[in-house]
Amino acid sequence: MDHVAQNAAARQRILDLVRGMTQQQLHAPLSGGWTVAAELAHLAFWEGVHVGRLRRALADGLPIPAPLPDGLPDLVNDAALPAWRAIPGSVALGLFAEASAEADAYLATLDAATVEHVRAAGAQRLVERFRHRTEHGDAIAAAH
Repeated sequence: MDHVAQNAAARQRILDLVRGMTQQQLHAPLSGGWTVAAELAHLAFWEGVHVGRLRRALADGLPIPAPLPDGLPDLVNDAALPAWRAIPGSVALGLFAEASAEADAYLATLDAATVEHVRAAGAQRLVERFRHRTEHGDAIAAAH
């Protein structure tokens, strides 16, 4: 599986879905109190968190980072959602574009053995960012 190409394709799909949306469209309600802009800010945040965790672990000589405690991502999402909804749509789009580009650039530098080790350890989503992007891309596509 070519994580580099799949990450890039999922990134581009989201950018294609949201570029050209008006501020009103970016802030239209989705399910659960989310908006497209909030989805983009959420994606940007988690790109930084997960790729940052992997980068630090590898720099420290660890094979993968320690797993996040059960339930922590949901707590973070619930706590951050009001702030993510308040971010202007164009800013959220910029945050996602920048964070995902930086993540993709870093992940493309990893050698195949490192990528396979991360996958084998059950932490494939750290290198396969397309999985998270696809989930949210599907939500955005379904709403518009």
